[in-house]
Amino acid sequence: MEKLYNSPWFIRLVAFAFAILLFTYVNYENNSKVLTTNPLNGVSTSSSKIITNLPIVVDIDQDKYFVSGFPETASIEISGPTNIVSQTTANKAFDIVAQNLDDLGVGTHKINLVAEGLSSDLNYTITPAEITIEIKEKRVETFEVEVIFDESKLATGYLAEKPVLNYETVEVSGAVSTIEKINSIQAVVPLSENTNTDVKKTVSVDALDANGNQLDVVINPKEVTVSIEVNSNSKLLPIKLIKVGTPEIDYEYELGIEDEKNTSISVIGTPERLGNLSSFPLEIDITGLKETVTKEVTLPLAEGLFSIEPKKIIVRVTVKKREKQQPNETDTPEASKESSISSGDTESMSSSITDSSTNEDGVIKESISTSGGKLDSSK
Repeated sequence: MEKLYNSPWFIRLVAFAFAILLFTYVNYENNSKVLTTNPLNGVSTSSSKIITNLPIVVDIDQDKYFVSGFPETASIEISGPTNIVSQTTANKAFDIVAQNLDDLGVGTHKINLVAEGLSSDLNYTITPAEITIEIKEKRVETFEVEVIFDESKLATGYLAEKPVLNYETVEVSGAVSTIEKINSIQAVVPLSENTNTDVKKTVSVDALDANGNQLDVVINPKEVTVSIEVNSNSKLLPIKLIKVGTPEIDYEYELGIEDEKNTSISVIGTPERLGNLSSFPLEIDITGLKETVTKEVTLPLAEGLFSIEPKKIIVRVTVKKREKQQPNETDTPEASKESSISSGDTESMSSSITDSSTNEDGVIKESISTSGGKLDSSK
C-alpha cells in the first residue's frame, strides 16, 4: 500500500481528479450567476417597463388629408432582456406610428398603433390598443388674428392703443367642412384689474365658429405674442383765470398764479371731454376785495374728468385803487357797467366745465366753479 501511495502514477491520478473537481466547481459557480432569478439578489434576466406620454407619428399625406380622432399621446409597455429594456428606456429611439393611412382613404376607420425602431428581442403593448379616426379632404387657408381683451380692466382714465402682434396672420388647415365654419381666429389676452402699464403676453390662437365654439383645426403658429400700449388719456391745459363777482368802485384787479410752473395742468378724462377743452378755466371771486391777497385754490373736478395734477395752486389777486380822473364823455354809468362784472353775470356762469361757446366779441368762453376757491377780503 505504501508503494502505491508513493507511486508517481497514483499521484498523477489524484492530481487529475482534483483538477476535474475544481473545473466543475468553477464552471458551476459561473453558470449559477447567470441563470439565477432570485429577486433577493437583485439580478434578473428579464424585466418590463412602461413609458408614457409618447407622441404619435401619423403616416399620411398631410397635404391631401386631414385626420382627426387621435389622442395627444400614447403609452407603451416593453418587456424582454433587462439590459435591452434599460437601454431602450433611456434612449427612446423608437416611434409610435399609425401606418399607411393613405391606403385607407376618406372615411371613418379603426386602426392599431405599432412601434417602429424597437429591438426584435422585445415585446410591447401599446395603449390605447385601438383608435377610431376620421380621414377628410384637407384645406389650408390664411386668416387674420383678432385680439380680444376686456377694456373694462383698464384703470380709470387709461386707454389701450391698437394691439401689435408678432404674427398678424396664421395658416389654418383642416377638413374642408370645418374650414368653412370658421367665423374668427382669436387671441384672447387676459388683463389684470386696474391695468395702467403696457401689456406683452404670448397667448394661444383659437378658431371659432359663429356661435363661439372652438373648431378642430391645426393652426400655425399656434401661439402669438401680443403687445398692447396702455396710456393715460391726459391733456396738458393752460389755466385761464376768470374774474367773477362785483368789484369795488374805483379799484382795479389783476389775477395771476404765484408759481410759474403751475400755469398749466395735466388733466385725465374722457376723450370727449378733453376734446372740448383748449384751456382750464378757473373762476376767482373778487367781490369785496380792496387789497392784494393770495389764496390756495383747489382745482375742481367736473363731469368727465378723473384726475388733475397739480390739485392745488396759489392765486394772487393784485388790487389797485384807480386814480381819480376828471369826468368826460366816456365816464358814463353805461361805460362803468361794461368795465366790471355784474352780479347778474356771475349767476349766469356755469358751475362746472361746459362746452366752448363764443360771446359777442368772438372770444371763446369756458367756465369752471372754484368749489370753495373764491377769494375775499377777509383772507
